[in-house]
Amino acid sequence: MRLVLASALFAIAPLAGIAAPAIAAPLQHFTQDGEDYSYSAQRRADGLVVLRGTVDSTGDAFNLRVRGQQVDGRIGVSTVSFRVSPETATRLAEEVPVGSGAETALAAN
Repeated sequence: MRLVLASALFAIAPLAGIAAPAIAAPLQHFTQDGEDYSYSAQRRADGLVVLRGTVDSTGDAFNLRVRGQQVDGRIGVSTVSFRVSPETATRLAEEVPVGSGAETALAAN
């Protein structure tokens, strides 16, 4: 179940756009398979993308680290690790700018 929740984060990638960087980026929201999610994304200086948020219905926090196609992290108390498609990895790389280090929120349209 936790893997399904983590994978759902990447189901929105084709619908995502970029919000302007902010000092404290607002959380973005999306719904997938009846679950509501709130999250933000940040690209670290080393290129790693960090997705942080919560599953709204359960309150489970998630913290996912994405490098290329590999995703590792936690949802609630569960550790997850999975791969995303090359297309999803490319979209995420384009949507979270490189080099700024500023918090950037992905916005579901």
